[in-house]
Parts: sequence; C-alpha cells; structure tokens
Amino acid sequence: MTGDREAFGADRSAELTAALRRVGEAAALLLLSIAPGLTYLRDRRVGVPRPRLGLLGRWEALALGFLAAGVVAALMLLVDPATIGLRLRLPTWLVIFADRITDLGFSGVVLWPLGIGLAYALMLTNTGDAVSRQIAASVAARLGFLFLAIAPVGLLVAIVKHTLGRARPHAAMHIKGPNPEMTFDFLIWKSSFASFPSGHSTTTFAAAVAFAALFPRARTILLLAAFPVAATRIVLSSHYPSDVVAGAVLGTAAALWTVKLFAARRVVFAVDAAGTIVPMAGPSARRLARLLAPVIPARAGLPLPPPRDGGTAVPAEEARP
Repeated sequence: MTGDREAFGADRSAELTAALRRVGEAAALLLLSIAPGLTYLRDRRVGVPRPRLGLLGRWEALALGFLAAGVVAALMLLVDPATIGLRLRLPTWLVIFADRITDLGFSGVVLWPLGIGLAYALMLTNTGDAVSRQIAASVAARLGFLFLAIAPVGLLVAIVKHTLGRARPHAAMHIKGPNPEMTFDFLIWKSSFASFPSGHSTTTFAAAVAFAALFPRARTILLLAAFPVAATRIVLSSHYPSDVVAGAVLGTAAALWTVKLFAARRVVFAVDAAGTIVPMAGPSARRLARLLAPVIPARAGLPLPPPRDGGTAVPAEEARP
C-alpha cells in the first residue's frame, strides 16, 4: 500500500514538473515575440501618402473634439438630472433585457479572447516552418491591432473615472442637496463613484470601430450594435448620458487613432493614392487551419529557436500571405 502511494505521488510530481516545463517553454516563446513585434511597429517607416479618415484632418478632428466636449457638458447640465432613478420608472422587461446584454461591453469579454489568441499567435511566430510563421505573424498583427485599439483606452478610462469619482445615478439617489448628479469625490476609488466616463461605452465603441475597420462589410451592423449596448448603462442607472457619450467618443477616437497608426506603417492596413485606408487581405481558412496543431520544438527535446533576422514577430508585407 505504501509503495503504491509513493508511486502515485511520484507520477503526480512528474506530471506537475512536465506541466510547469511546458508553461515555461510557452512563456519563453511569448517573450521572444512580444518585444520584437512592438519594436517593429515602432520603427516601421511611415509610408506616403499619409492615411486619411474621410475628410477628417487635424483641424477637423480638433473641432470635433471641442464639439464633443460641448455636447457632454450640455448633457451634464440639461439631461443627466432627469436620469436619476430612471431604472425604477422603466418597464421591468426593458431593465431585464438591458441587464442581459450590458456585459457585452465589459472589457474582459473582448480582451481575454483577444489576449489569449494574440499570445498564442505570437508564440507561433517562433515555431514551425516559414509559411506557418508567416501565417502566425499575419494573425498576430490583426489581433495585436484589435488589442491595442481597445485595451489602452480602456485602462486610461478606468483610471480617470476612479480618479474623478463621479457618483453613479444609483448612488446619487441617496445624496442630499442640490445637483447630486454633479457630485465628484476625487480619488475615492469606489465603484459607486466611478461614473464618468463610462468604461463599458468606451470598450463597446472602441471594439465596434476597430472590428469595423478590419471587416468593412460588417461595419454598419457593428456600429449599430454598439448603441444599444452602451445605452444599457443608462437604463440600469449605472451611468448618465454624458458618461456614455464621453466614453463613446474616447473609444471611437482611440480606435481611429490606432487604425491610422497601423495604416501609416502599412501594417494590417493599406493606403491608396488618395490616402484611403483599406484592410489588407488576411490568410485563408485553409492556412489558418495550419495554426491549430503547431509543433513546439521544445516538446521534442529540441532547443528553442533563436529570434529570426531582426527578431521581427509581425512583418508588414508578410501580413497578408
């Protein structure tokens, strides 16, 4: 009996050691790929002509920024007071429906799958044959674009809204005195005082714009779907209209800036002679299937491969094999 227990314990220990070794190999492959990919994007030469977003130039963007700020301020003064306690006045079915779909705007719903997929694709840029690495680089470039279009602005908004400490509508109901919707408690870092701007709205619109840039045929559906998801924050008394509009503006602006950043370097996006941005063709389904069963050299007892020339994990021209 004692011998069986010892053998069982030895087997479990060996399995744990093997699992930890595989995790270490995967982490090493990931680290080999992240830094070169970011370095490549940073050092990639900006192409000519420069990308343009319709007729939106520098001064037009600045004017739109001031206009958006004015709209947000007007909503704060004229509309936000009427939304305190709105949830209690709405039909039950609408509140239930809003509660069901509101988590579509939660950053984790989008970023966790993107992050896992990006890490997987980056690791594969250092394994397999040349064609597989090229396909992995193409996938990593697109997932990296989506992640960078959504995650940084979401993090920034989370910091800003907790720093400003605006009382949410459901919290403002219990605040005495005039204008409870204008209650700001700086640096309180409580969820009930993290209303402005809306993180859900930021993530929703950043994701919608970023995915719409990659998939133009689905642009209308993606953008239209963002509005009801963002509106659920008002229905549930989690945010004011000004919070939602501010988040939508920030998310949209961040996604568009990321599109221009990648397009200027001809990564993921191409730019025609007129400066119009168009997504590059991605790998076919047949080629994507090659990534489903990669061979990790370290599992076969072989050493990890050294970085390729320049350590480029996300080549630009190869972004469309």
